[in-house]
Amino acid sequence: MTSKASIVLDLRGEACPYPAMYGKAYLSKMKRGEILEIIADGMCAVEGLPDAVTQAGHKLLSIETLDNGLNRYSIEVI
Repeated sequence: MTSKASIVLDLRGEACPYPAMYGKAYLSKMKRGEILEIIADGMCAVEGLPDAVTQAGHKLLSIETLDNGLNRYSIEVI
């Protein structure tokens, strides 16, 4: 899949709550319409990242399951 992301964050191995914290920090610096892609593993990201994104007012475009327990989250800045 070809990425249309403005920024790609590889947060593999980051412990809870860092995937959500880093994601929110980057989103706050981005412009409306830009897309942030986060690659993360672990249940913390699976459970916490979608909620953190939507609570911050942004749009979760997709969650894609990759190999080796990784997930790719595509988020649009609103």
